[in-house]
Formats: sequence, structure tokens, C-alpha cells
Amino acid sequence: MSRQRLHVLVLLAALGAPASLRAQDTPHDATTSVQCTSCHNIHGGPGTSLTSGPGNANLCRSCHMSGGLASGKPMNPAAQAFPGSTLPLVAPKGGNSHRWNSGPAGHIEFLGGAGVASTGTLAPLGAYGGVYPKTYTLTVTSTGAAGAATFAWVATLPGGGSGTGLLTGANVPLDEGVSVQFTGASANAFQAGDAWTLQVRPGLRSPGDPVMAGKLENGQIMCSTCHDPHSQEFLPFDPAARSGGSNHFMRITNDTGQMCSDCHAARAVTSAAAGSHPVGVGIPAGAYKSPGNLPLDATLNQVQCQTCHQVHNGPTTDGSLLRTKDVTVLCADCHTLADTGVTARHMSPVFGVIWPGGQYGSTFPAKVDASQRGSCANCHQPHGWPDAAHPASVYPNLLVEQGGNLCLTCHDANGPATTNLQAEFSKASKHPLTLAPGRHSASEPAVVVDRHVDCGDCHNPHQAQVRASLPGPATAPRPAAGPLTGVRGVTLDNAEVNPAAFEYQICLRCHGDSPGQPAPSRTRQFDARNLRLQFNGTGASFHPVAVAGKSANVPSLINGWSKTSLMGCTACHNNNAGPANAGLGPNGPHGSAQPSLLEKAYDATTQTPYSEAKYALCFKCHSAAVVMSPQSFQEHDKHVRGGNYACGICHDPHGSSGKGRLINFDTQIVQPFNGKLEWNQNGPSHGNCTLTCHGEPHTDYSY
Repeated sequence: MSRQRLHVLVLLAALGAPASLRAQDTPHDATTSVQCTSCHNIHGGPGTSLTSGPGNANLCRSCHMSGGLASGKPMNPAAQAFPGSTLPLVAPKGGNSHRWNSGPAGHIEFLGGAGVASTGTLAPLGAYGGVYPKTYTLTVTSTGAAGAATFAWVATLPGGGSGTGLLTGANVPLDEGVSVQFTGASANAFQAGDAWTLQVRPGLRSPGDPVMAGKLENGQIMCSTCHDPHSQEFLPFDPAARSGGSNHFMRITNDTGQMCSDCHAARAVTSAAAGSHPVGVGIPAGAYKSPGNLPLDATLNQVQCQTCHQVHNGPTTDGSLLRTKDVTVLCADCHTLADTGVTARHMSPVFGVIWPGGQYGSTFPAKVDASQRGSCANCHQPHGWPDAAHPASVYPNLLVEQGGNLCLTCHDANGPATTNLQAEFSKASKHPLTLAPGRHSASEPAVVVDRHVDCGDCHNPHQAQVRASLPGPATAPRPAAGPLTGVRGVTLDNAEVNPAAFEYQICLRCHGDSPGQPAPSRTRQFDARNLRLQFNGTGASFHPVAVAGKSANVPSLINGWSKTSLMGCTACHNNNAGPANAGLGPNGPHGSAQPSLLEKAYDATTQTPYSEAKYALCFKCHSAAVVMSPQSFQEHDKHVRGGNYACGICHDPHGSSGKGRLINFDTQIVQPFNGKLEWNQNGPSHGNCTLTCHGEPHTDYSY
């Protein structure tokens, strides 16, 4: 046997595997310019496994570099990923390749700072158990060898933490599971003023697969943790690589993202409720579609980590390893829920959302990149963001803030939205956002059973558009347009409609058959709580919200209103300081200084002097002069102007199931006479009643 052959066999034996399984697959085989001795020294190799270079990454990069044998697939250390805005860094963020020198204890870098650089080294130990990405800065405070020098540390927010006067050593705890090891016996190994940064991320662990776990370097991953340079046996995620005869030298099979799911096990969930974007799932029915540009795995046709992330040499250089820089384009390749055109206000790259930073508890940092305006990542983090009040869990729906507070972060006095809704929800009358925060769910029934109020009950943030003004009289119901675009509703038949076609259908989610409605402010002769029954046309009389009214004689109508007109709920229930009332505030029934979320005054009290301003809401559509004249009802002037009795004592403004002219008596004031409470209309401006009112009995009283 030749000496050369003997040396090769000795080398293969030293590598711990049969010769038939080593160096057989291109391009790491002896048929190319790459030989065994290109990577291995038979004697005296400076690296482990008789490698010809110290450090696994250095060995690989001896070819995978500009000018090297594998220059087409360079592994530049500067390309290693530092994640984006969610990881506060001292060093610049960026990179387009997965790191090959980090682990669950983080990645450490020397910053310097002293006049003479330290010769000692630091290594991270343990596994970070915190919930926030953060950066530790460690600074030597007194010169000396390991065990004699002292240091201090401080960590970025959120998460934070600090320590001072600490002695360097072999295993010095910082916090949240992370320790550092100082190595250097020289008396000047650590120089006062020198500093290091240690970047850590949550949800990481050392690989559990024993094959990968056996290929770590000082507890950190290296190239050979994921790649076996001698074998193309195992399948990669990328099916194109297989067809080209190269399986990327996988250490284990990765066709369904097994490698990612091993170290990133905390992210390997099948439901967003578990705190991260689902992986290992097919494209569900509903508001989703099979992606046109993102790869599903070729084995199970499922979404995996590598559907959205590209491990090496990705197109993005911000450290996210995403397959496309435009996050909204990436999300919209599967998600059809959002209107990604310019019509959806929140999604607009010109006028859309740019997260200003949490103001109501959220710790999610502000977005400062103007190119992210309108991006999905302003409100959602695909791997979740910790709930500041309950850091062990993330905000629902992978949001960066809880429920209504998410919307108010932009829609408050500080902006950046121009509509200050926080002020509206601070008014005396308002939709009660604080009633049951966080209870809203996109999967809840259309008819709200568990009473709550959330912005998402009335608005679809992914499709909401701008509507400058509310429409006036029309012959069709007021449409669910503008800010109400894309919201579920309930029809007059109590069926779900998605999206709602008309404004009233959204209101009927809570103000129809919902059992959770509060008690009415007045006790009525006829039950008035279910507005679906009030407005569906079956009652005796009603304001024409869904169908035209029944009365052929309404002489008081003005301002374009007629007996065939239809109106919207927001014709009456609206901001008292909004554009419809000559104000500068936003439209909509968010809040009002008037009771019952009314746009104008509608005085419900009695025995206060009459004025037209007292009933400005009624006189928005009805002539005060006609209402107070016999042309309408000869007793109006006597009761309202003369007796100072409120309109609502006799009239239910929504409707009456039992009588015409919206007659539905307030039974706390209008009571039976001899057991009889009755009003009948005998013709225009004629009728009779039997009742007791303001202490006076009316027995078949005619007018």
C-alpha cells in the first residue's frame, strides 16, 4: 500500500466515519479542485478534526469568500444578521445571513475604548430566558487579569438591568439566565475603559437533535452545526437545490424546516394564539391564499420558517432575513384580509400608519424608517410582542399593543393620526372601550353575546378608508363605507353579513338581538331594546333607518328630508363637535358631550323652559314652527312649550312597535287610568287618549 493511500485512510479514520461516506459528494469531492487536504492536515492541524484552519467558520470561509474556490457563495462575517428595530444595538444593525457564531447565550463583540486594547476574551454562557431582545454593554472598570479586574454592565430597554463593581471570573451571572466567562491570565488582560456588547434574543435554545448538538463550537453554532461538508444525503428546504444535484450539505433533513424548528422551538407553533406566526400548517380557508412568490415546503406543502425567511444571502440586509424588504408585500402573498392598495388608509405608503412607540403600556419601540409607513409590521410582529402587563404572554393576534390602546396610540392628542379619538372617549357619553378590554375576537359571533366595545367591532383597520363627510337624505340605507369598510354586520333577518353593506347592520351587532345590552334609560310601554325589530318595517312606526317610514303625512320635514328618505344611525348618534355639527373633531359615535352619543341637544328632562336649542336634534330635520303648530299636532305647543315636557315622554325616537307617530310612552310619567293606557290616531292631527299624565287623568280625551 502506498504511503499516500495510507495517509488518506488514517485521515478518514480520524474523522470518525467510513471512507465510503466521506468526501463523496460534489463539490467537496476529490474530482474537483477541492481535495481532502484542502481542508485537513494529516498531522498537526491547527483546528479540530485535523482541519487546516482554526475555527470552523474560518475553515469554511477559506473557500466561501471573494476570490476563493466558492466565491459564488461568499460567507462574509459582516453579512451575519443583527436583527432590526426590535433589538436595540450599539453596533449597526443589518446582515442578510444567519449567524454562525452565536447561540442561546447571545453574540458578543469587542468595542474597545481603552488606550491599550485588552488581550483577554469574553464568552457568553447559559441561555437567555428574558422575553425582550436586548443588548448588554460590559465595561471594564479596573485593569487586571481575569479574577482581579472589575467590570460593570447595563442592558437596553425594554428588559433593562445593570450591575456594578463585579469581579471578572469564569462564570459571572448577569441576569435572565446569561453569564459571561472572562479568560486572560496577564496582569493587563482587561484594560479599564474597554467594553463589549452582548446581544441576546428570546426563544432560542441549543439544538436538541444529537447530531446537530454534537457540532457546536464553545456552545455556539458554527457552519458545521447545520452543514455536513462530506455528505449530500439529507434534503434541504429548497426544492430547487435538489433538482440541481446539490442538497446544501444538510447535517440533518431540513425539507420541512426541522433545523429552524429545533433551535427556534419557541417559534415552532401551529397557532398564533401560542404567540408566534404558525408554521407546519397548510394555507387555511377564508381570508388566505396560496402564495405566489413565497415557497411552501415541497414535502407537506405547508408554511414553514423558510417560507418567509431566507437563511443565507437573502435579499434584505436589515438582519430580518426576510425574503422581501416590503413586509406588506410578504404578508399579502398569503393574507387577503388587508386592502394593500392606496384606498385603505392604514396601509397607504403615503398616509398610512407608522408606529410612534407605545404610549399606553406597550414597550414596542417606535418605527423610524419612513419606508415602513403603512407596513403590517407597525401593528403586528410575526413572532409576537410581550404584553407589558403580563410579560409571560404576548398581545393577542400578534399585535404590539392591547385592543383599543393600539388604536389610541396613534389616534390621540399626540398623533400621528389627525383624528384625536382619545378625546372623544373621554367625553360624558361614549362607547365604553374600557368596559371589557381585550375581549373582542375576530372569531366571535356577529351578534355580540359577551358585552364589550372595541375599535375592531366597528372598524376593519385593514380596509378602513377615509370619508370626509356623512351623507344626508337618501333613498337607500346609509352605506357601510369609509371608516366602516369591511366590517361584519347583522341583517334585518338577524343573519350575519360579511362585509356589512349598510351602517345600521354594524350597529345591530350590539343593538339588535344581543343579550348583553344595558337597561334602557326610560321604561317604555312597548319593549324598545331590540333595534332590529324597531327598524325592520314590521312595527307601527319608526325612524327610516333601514326601510322607508310608514307615515304619508310628515309636514314638518326640512333640509331635503321627505317621507321617502332614509337616514343612518349616525344622522343622530354622532360627535357633537364633528364636521356634521360644524366642528373640527372626527365623525362617528365615539363620544359626545350630549347624552346617548347624540350629535345635537335632545333634552330628556322635564319642567325646564322650552327653547328650540333644547331639541336641536329634532329640529335638524323637522321645522320647529311646524312641529309647534296645529298642522302637526295641536297639543305639542301646550305640552312642550307651555308645560315644558320633553319630547321623549311620549315619543320613542327609534320607533314604536304598537303605535304610529313614534308613540311609546315613558311609563314612569305616563301611567294608566283605571288600568287603561291608550292613544289612538283618528286621522291627520286627530286622535284620542286614555291615561294619567302629569297627575291629570285623560279619559277618552279627543283632540
